[in-house]
Amino acid sequence: MASEDKVYVFGIFRKKDNTHLGSIDFSTIKRDDFQWARFGYTIHNQFWKQGYGKESVKAAIILAFETLNYHRLEAHINLDNTPSIKLAESVGMQFECIRKGFIYEFDEWTDNLIYYINSH
Repeated sequence: MASEDKVYVFGIFRKKDNTHLGSIDFSTIKRDDFQWARFGYTIHNQFWKQGYGKESVKAAIILAFETLNYHRLEAHINLDNTPSIKLAESVGMQFECIRKGFIYEFDEWTDNLIYYINSH
């Protein structure tokens, strides 16, 4: 819940006609001495490869650091999600590790790539 600093969800809309393109979300992992959040982004598939993801993620990172006061953002990416990996890398996120059996989806515990970015 945003009022409790747990999660923030933002819609992504095309400027020229207000078409809904996807969403971005931040889930606070830890505040105190960490200021750390998980960062997720989704673009509807009919809008892929048009630059909307990169533009939105870049703006969201600025918002996360300058307005929400996070220091570290992490993206948890499925191993086979090449477009998400490329997007994370294109906005300056760095590969940190693979977390084994990290997220339960598709009726099993799946491994995830961890990409991160810190505020400067």
